[in-house]
Amino acid sequence: MSYDPSRFVTMQNLKDSVARIKSEYLSAISKSGHASFRKADAVPTAATAEENILYLVLNAETGNYDVYALVEGNVEWIDDMKVNLDGYVTIEMLNDLVAGQSELFEAEKTDLTASDESIIEAYFTEHADVTPKKGDVFVIDSIVDGTVYETSSYKHNGEEWTAITGNVDADKVIMRGTLMLAGNYTQIGNWTKSQNGTVEKDVDGMSVGDILRDITSQRLQPTITANPSVSGFALSGAKAVEAGTVIDSASYGAATLNPGSYKYGPASGTGVVASTWVVERITNLATEEILSHDGTSLPAGKDTNDDAGFIIGDEGGDNVVSSLKYKVTATHGAGVQAEDNLKAPSDPAVAIAAGTKTKETSAFTPFRNYFYGATPDVEQEDGTTVRPALDSAYVRGLTASGKAYAAGEITIEVPIGATRVAIAWDADKTGVTKIINETAMNADVTSTFTIYDVSVEGANGYTAKTYKVAVYEPAKPYESAATLIATLG
Repeated sequence: MSYDPSRFVTMQNLKDSVARIKSEYLSAISKSGHASFRKADAVPTAATAEENILYLVLNAETGNYDVYALVEGNVEWIDDMKVNLDGYVTIEMLNDLVAGQSELFEAEKTDLTASDESIIEAYFTEHADVTPKKGDVFVIDSIVDGTVYETSSYKHNGEEWTAITGNVDADKVIMRGTLMLAGNYTQIGNWTKSQNGTVEKDVDGMSVGDILRDITSQRLQPTITANPSVSGFALSGAKAVEAGTVIDSASYGAATLNPGSYKYGPASGTGVVASTWVVERITNLATEEILSHDGTSLPAGKDTNDDAGFIIGDEGGDNVVSSLKYKVTATHGAGVQAEDNLKAPSDPAVAIAAGTKTKETSAFTPFRNYFYGATPDVEQEDGTTVRPALDSAYVRGLTASGKAYAAGEITIEVPIGATRVAIAWDADKTGVTKIINETAMNADVTSTFTIYDVSVEGANGYTAKTYKVAVYEPAKPYESAATLIATLG
């Protein structure tokens, strides 16, 4: 039932009286039972009073509650207490006040052949001044040679002790001694013996769960299936580019640390975590640290070379590098101990060691284009035509390969009116070995081409290199289109 909690402060008086009653009178009136309170309108007679009941009767003169109990066949006044029970104190509430007075008894069993009942009996024989009552609890710890075999518990129901242990986990039932294997068989799971032989298995101190696992499961030790590694961290746009290409800012991506893995567990992973990251710029000239970062991962970043940028080239110069890439080094702690296939700690211990892991990006590198094409003469303002000079600007105006020189074939479509066919390549390369006119029955026209040396610049006017340029200029412009196939060696 509900009651006004603001008035509960007066219950302290009740608790004080209850404590005094318990210490001075309860042992005399409760015997083997459990005393409880009951509010009464009048003092009960010996015929109507019940044992182990404390009757609360309001004393009109004092305003207190007199406490009566049946003691040795007579109703006796025990004490009085000052507490207002009107409207909110019930028998259930009073019983709750003394419910917390249940006692806990404990004993240790060192002889596993002894019964729990004998341990309880011996305890109360030794403590003859103590009488158990309903609600009391008795706990017995079975400990032999430092091994806890079992902890059992009992609750007094007012008449006797009853077990409250309930179902017991197999890992908490501890065996002692040996287990005999005998009979016409050779194997039980992982346990073996000779046919009709007898073997004693030492299971002393093992739980039933451990024994079953030992029989049915073979314990396998783990291995490190993958060491930590750096993921991510790529250099944006990194590839071979034409010599002279300008990189204003080199951008690298974020990086994380893959923590590695164990063969069996734990399920939570290896526990490997990165703590610091160092980024280095690597060029053909030097290796330089550009960033140190504390954290479990590395954010994306940029390198402007102090706002000077980079030129990817093959002939040197200010801010010129022939290779540009980046390297990240992650420092990480040790991993947790791996588990075996039965989820126990590995033995011997297996764990990823603390250390560092690195990763390099792809690189920017330079190449020189080769060029090819067919062009007409250029018409002047006065209506005359002029053939362009065979120089760097002309060569770079032809079709560029867009990639480094490689042996193979290139196709040149010659339009009507063309007055020059040209193929240009880095003089350090093999160059053209054969040219055929596919539209003239695959005629070999290699000998009709003349080879010239021309200085050709790289991208953005970068330092020129000597090119070989194979040129064919017909006596008159092409009157029909043609297809030439040139072979680069």
